[in-house]
Amino acid sequence: MNPGSLTKLLIEGYSSPTATSGLIGSVNAVINPDTYALNYTIKYETSDEQGAVAPTQIFTRMESGRFDLELLVDGTGVIPIPGGLTVDAYIEKVKNVVYDYQGIVHRPNYLKISWSNTIFIGVCQHINVKYTLFDPSGAALRATIKLSMLESVPFATKIKEAEVSSPDLTHQRTVLAGDTLPLMTYRIYGEPAYYLEVARVNSLNSIYDLKPGDGIYFPPLKKQ
Repeated sequence: MNPGSLTKLLIEGYSSPTATSGLIGSVNAVINPDTYALNYTIKYETSDEQGAVAPTQIFTRMESGRFDLELLVDGTGVIPIPGGLTVDAYIEKVKNVVYDYQGIVHRPNYLKISWSNTIFIGVCQHINVKYTLFDPSGAALRATIKLSMLESVPFATKIKEAEVSSPDLTHQRTVLAGDTLPLMTYRIYGEPAYYLEVARVNSLNSIYDLKPGDGIYFPPLKKQ
């Protein structure tokens, strides 16, 4: 099969956190990557009770997923760079889409990576360019672009998903070490602003009046 006929990995830069509107720029891979890596991390804290004979890992949050990608750009003519760009011009285009500060939105772009069944939405954390071949004048003929991106989920999406997980139902939760009332309220309702109401319902004298093992009642949300 002709390499030029293959579906090329696509990186799009958006002003919208959902990466569905406000397209600012896009760039295709010159050569599809041989590999890419998806990494997911869960954050735990170790309990600090006195005299413990073994640690207890307490869940705190889900960390951002990470997408690591390496792109090869070759200017020797074996595989033409789209648009007839030089290696340096292609690197600048990639950098503009994934890394550069965009004055319209006052931040770098939100990114969407699409390739076959793979779709990743996030932001660029690191970009590293390594030049490996030059012509006699010193112009770059080959380079490797390493991208590291972090998953980003919009606040509105998280709140909507929290609402789908039945915030209108009654919840009973046990306080764990490190828990705060606003944090527990956010986990239930997707919005920490209801913590004063939760404190009132549970007859707490203070929002800090929590200790591990306490049972906290989270009432149904009132429809406005």
